[in-house]
Amino acid sequence: LVLWRRCREVLHFQLLLDLVILAAVGPAILTGRDLNPVRALENRSPFEGHVWSDRTDYQPTQTDLVVQFHPWWEAAREQLLQGRLPRIAPGIGGGAPLLANGQSGIWAPVMAPVWALGVERGTTVMAFWKLELAGLGGFLLLRRRFRTSWLAAVTGGLGWGGTPYLVSWLLVPLAWPTAALPWLWWLGLRAMGRRRGWWWTVGAAVVFGWLMGSGLHPETSAIASGSALLAALVAAPRRWIRVPAMALGSGLVALVLVWPMVGAVAASSRTEALLDSSANQERPSWDLQRRLLAQASVPAIHGWPGRQWSQPYPHAPGAVGVGGALLVLAGLGVWRRRYRKLALSALVVGVLGIVLMMRIPPLDWILVRIPPLDHMTLPRWGVLIPWAMVVLASLAVDWVVRGGDVPTIRRLLPLVVVGGAVWIVGDVSVVGTGLTLAAGLATAAVVGRRDAIVPLIVVLEVGALAIGVNPTADPADRQPSSDVIRFVQREVADSGGRIVGTRRSFTPNLASRYGLEDLRSWDPVRAVPFVRLMRVLGEPEAIMGGPLNDLPSGLVGAWHVRWAVTRPPVELGPGWLLRFSSPSGRVYENAHHLPPVRAVGRAIPEPENVAEIRQVVQGMDFARVALVDGAATGVAATSVRVDDVLFDPDRIEVTVRSDGPCLVVAARPWAPGWNVWVDGAPAALRRTNVAGLGAVVPQGEHRVAFIYRPWRW
Repeated sequence: LVLWRRCREVLHFQLLLDLVILAAVGPAILTGRDLNPVRALENRSPFEGHVWSDRTDYQPTQTDLVVQFHPWWEAAREQLLQGRLPRIAPGIGGGAPLLANGQSGIWAPVMAPVWALGVERGTTVMAFWKLELAGLGGFLLLRRRFRTSWLAAVTGGLGWGGTPYLVSWLLVPLAWPTAALPWLWWLGLRAMGRRRGWWWTVGAAVVFGWLMGSGLHPETSAIASGSALLAALVAAPRRWIRVPAMALGSGLVALVLVWPMVGAVAASSRTEALLDSSANQERPSWDLQRRLLAQASVPAIHGWPGRQWSQPYPHAPGAVGVGGALLVLAGLGVWRRRYRKLALSALVVGVLGIVLMMRIPPLDWILVRIPPLDHMTLPRWGVLIPWAMVVLASLAVDWVVRGGDVPTIRRLLPLVVVGGAVWIVGDVSVVGTGLTLAAGLATAAVVGRRDAIVPLIVVLEVGALAIGVNPTADPADRQPSSDVIRFVQREVADSGGRIVGTRRSFTPNLASRYGLEDLRSWDPVRAVPFVRLMRVLGEPEAIMGGPLNDLPSGLVGAWHVRWAVTRPPVELGPGWLLRFSSPSGRVYENAHHLPPVRAVGRAIPEPENVAEIRQVVQGMDFARVALVDGAATGVAATSVRVDDVLFDPDRIEVTVRSDGPCLVVAARPWAPGWNVWVDGAPAALRRTNVAGLGAVVPQGEHRVAFIYRPWRW
């Protein structure tokens, strides 16, 4: 009874929030299915032969979860369950850094469902948690911190808990800092208080820093934390010194956690492209900008989120609309005097989000020259737009509930914006646009008259928009298979070796889910030497990665690649032997595959450009010769032998015997943090075969160890 009296407002709100949760994740939770877009692989080789369950939804736009996050999380989970800190993912990119991955979530306790239940079921549980975190955060911030009316707090909690931006990104790490945004504001504002303010300042710095460094999308975490600091500064400008203190403290905490990632990003092709700055200086076309503006006004103007979207971009990053009901409320532009600082904070962060997402000059011209604000990060600032709208809408509800009057023209003005969005787009979704107009008109009709109906309109609209955004999958389809995959699994179990796919076959990263090791990697942060290797193999995309169009058997064999999967009728060149063929794909064996660790007695300097490397490797015998960066002097041995090989993900050891100076070669891609020791003494690390590890070892018998220490780069 005491609990009911103290918490009944929260419990009443929870009943309404449950409707949003039921719409977003109910189909999975109530039927035992997973929130998983795995059927996006349906038309990709070698999955054509898989028979999909009728209970598994098809949605082509949400592939990141399947080809990026699930492989990363599964690699981390496997090592965590072994009691090891996940430093390297051996099945991805020939051994890609995992601890340095900004979205692996290794330091985040909220990833516990994934570690305990597996990636598919854990993702579904986390989706429920995110909606709860966002909804309760918005409600409690407005009701308990700012003492708004209950209806205003309910409107804000429902609006943020079901905002299309959160629901569209619900299954990926970016949703965690999005859901946590109201809690961050609460913490930042509390730190500016008079009582125990400095203690709260320290606590806020730790929380902000942990969020940015925990592997839950650091860019969005920094944006959310930064908006909280900005709101704190507006709320208490006289205690401004606490804001830089929180910023500095959170930066130090984050830096400790993300130091491995800092090294990886600094050495990546993404940073190389950023320093070139050409991508940043190309503003979005007017066609893209008008579609973004239209979607910000009418969330489903391009079709129902997820199911009818024709492409993932700009629809998902541009899902910054809040629906007709909240748009009308925010457009009223009224709030009580006591909330003017909160309203000002919302306006400032909202405008900042619009400027950076839409690339509006002249502020855009200045901000895009700050290194973290590259062309992939700028759209993430859009998260501040719906948050600002939700706050302003809630304050407007509080105004009318307490007797404030609103002219009729203000009620209808936002609907004029909706009409403008329809006009500039032209080809719109009738159902999606009709939902926004209906909710907006209903809100304009009842606000100030029957205010209790407003939260019901909001929950119905955001609930309708959330239905079917995230597809469900039958547990039987968690790992679709085919005759090609089963053949490769048997052969690798018998004779080992890495695999590689070519010409859009077997999407990178996926092989690791089947116990296989892939040379390729699908990741926005890849080391420049590794990208150079991929370019030699015919990859066209420098940042994310793409299909390999050229597989010289000698070079990939030097990288321990024994198997290649292709899509019929693609045939591979010399050195590749066809071992299996079916309508799902073909499997070739590399006649020139080599062990992952070996020693060679001769080295050749690596040419400067990719075309010259392709010519040089055609005639090389990688069993005796290796490419090396810089000068190749000092390597001259006629007899070499390796024994006692240890090839762990983050530690490689071998005993070498040679009659002269030789070069030890390890088929593990270079990354910041790799170091080499010879007989326990530090030695010079050489880059071999374009992107691999190497060390020159003197004549005689020596123990060589390559060790990955991500905090020492």
